[in-house]
Amino acid sequence: MRTDTTFRALRPAALDDLADEGYARRRDHDLARAMNGSAETNTPAEADTGLRRRARGRRPVLLAAGLAAAACAAAGVIVTTGGDSAPAPAAPAAPSGGVLDARSILLAGAETAERAPAEAGRYWYVRSQTRATHEYESDLPGVGLQRPSDGRAGRVREPKKLPYTFVTTGGEESWTARSPRDRTRTVTGIGVKTSFPTPRDKAEWRRAGSPELLSEEDRAPSVNNYDIPIQYQIGNEKLSMDELRRLPVDARRLERELRRRHAADAREAGGRENVDPYPYFVWTTAQDLLAGPITPGTKAALYRVLAGQPGVRADGAVTDDHGRRGTAVSMAGPGGRIRLVIDPRTAELLAYQSFVGEDGDAGLSVTYLRTGWVGSLGERP
Repeated sequence: MRTDTTFRALRPAALDDLADEGYARRRDHDLARAMNGSAETNTPAEADTGLRRRARGRRPVLLAAGLAAAACAAAGVIVTTGGDSAPAPAAPAAPSGGVLDARSILLAGAETAERAPAEAGRYWYVRSQTRATHEYESDLPGVGLQRPSDGRAGRVREPKKLPYTFVTTGGEESWTARSPRDRTRTVTGIGVKTSFPTPRDKAEWRRAGSPELLSEEDRAPSVNNYDIPIQYQIGNEKLSMDELRRLPVDARRLERELRRRHAADAREAGGRENVDPYPYFVWTTAQDLLAGPITPGTKAALYRVLAGQPGVRADGAVTDDHGRRGTAVSMAGPGGRIRLVIDPRTAELLAYQSFVGEDGDAGLSVTYLRTGWVGSLGERP
């Protein structure tokens, strides 16, 4: 896998370039449209710096730090035991029509999560699949992102749109060692393939000369082993494994910790205008936490924090990319609408979907097929 495009997230070590480049390119396109419509003017150099700074603020995920991040992202969280959680407030009853609002869904998830046993093992295992929709020329192999260079101050060139749309899918597995003395392993590029949403898209692709949609590197599975201790971070602050294990199990304390980290990111970025608003920061961070082995107490606290954020919407019953039914809640923000699909029986995260349009279609989705503790590399729960 190319080291400049691999994911560095707490999710399976590599949501490789299928998702990472697609996200970055869509963000460049969104920013280009916003900046082209702005009355402010900057030099091209200033515009480029601002673009990269704002792009970093769009995705405040938990990131692997150090050599593993530089080589290819090692993924996973090391959290083993839960603490005593605060008494849970009763989830509001469903309205007379029987449809729960977003707050009720999240509070119900909190109650379910805190009843789960606090388990631990030697490795945290995650199997996921990423599906990304591509619409721009820069999504093709060997084509870089557009940068401000047309000589007009404050202008960012619009990415060139392809005459067709194509979709890439690929799987990932990761075994993240609980002990820093054990090896962490990730397998990326599992079953990578391309498809077209409609017959017309495929016909337009052929008319364009049937260009390669994925490079050979993109298509090849890659096994990555890491023999170094792994650090993580929420936003831009690093955490040791022990610190991650001690994330608060009380909603108020967890909210204070997340606000502290958000404020630190804003100071580092030169102001709150250069990072996501706090509710969106929490929402995007939650995806990585919920997909990792956080304690039942922390998961319950996180659901309660999410329930208290403004702008959360209930999207009703949906199915993920593998046909599993769940309950969807979403939030709109500067990076687009992001949806979390939750299994109401277990409070587990089934899928993360971003660039969700009003028609419900997602430009990027990560489906979590299996997670859990195992005792050895190669073992699956």
